[in-house]
Amino acid sequence: MADQITTTVRTISGTPDRDDPDNFNTQSDDFFEDLPGAITDINAVAGEMNTVATSIEQDAADAESASTIAVAAANFQGSWSNQTGAAAIPYSVLHDSKYWMLNTGLADVTLKEPGVDVEWTQIGVFDLESDSGPTLGANMDCADKEVKKALFKDTAETTQALGSISSNTAIDLESGNVVTCTIGAALIFTFSNPPATGKTGYLVLEITNGAAYTITWPGAVSWDGGSAPTLQASGVDTLVFYTRDAGTTWRGVRGWKAA
Repeated sequence: MADQITTTVRTISGTPDRDDPDNFNTQSDDFFEDLPGAITDINAVAGEMNTVATSIEQDAADAESASTIAVAAANFQGSWSNQTGAAAIPYSVLHDSKYWMLNTGLADVTLKEPGVDVEWTQIGVFDLESDSGPTLGANMDCADKEVKKALFKDTAETTQALGSISSNTAIDLESGNVVTCTIGAALIFTFSNPPATGKTGYLVLEITNGAAYTITWPGAVSWDGGSAPTLQASGVDTLVFYTRDAGTTWRGVRGWKAA
């Protein structure tokens, strides 16, 4: 929204009247006494007008951009991979779990790929995946943006099923916060890509045959009770880790176990 002019130009006494010689000197004194302040106010107003003009220009540009995006979104064509032939703007598609707006007409839409060629501009706040238009589909990438007052129902957690592992293993939290594995040889665990400091990241590790071989844990792990728990050589143990300082310190605790 454009800025507003807030300065008020102060009132100047009436101009001296030559037809009123008895009061001319007094009127002149009053007039020239008020003039410097009025000039200061006028200069301030001029500066505010320039600021408002710039703000209006930006608002106009934002409105034009929003209008272009809205018209393109209203002409949604589905997945780019399903498109053929010529494409005339306004025109938008879905590709690589993102929505894209076409900037210029194309003789063959298949020759210009969204996200690769400059003829496309990404639109929208979230990355959505759906062939039916702007509705929530399989994927939504919030790009680390805050989600407020959400009510979840019938949710699921992505599980990284590593299977049998026999070498040093880096567990990437961006691939899922629940990990299952079976230990097949002595190895070193590392944890990567926790959230930034001030946000809590967690890892649930379901480990089978954890004591069958030597496991070396990250040095940043601070264990409940002061030392790593004794796992089962033949059985399943669940360990829970969390960090609030981007992985500088991980708190670790043993959870559920089963033979």
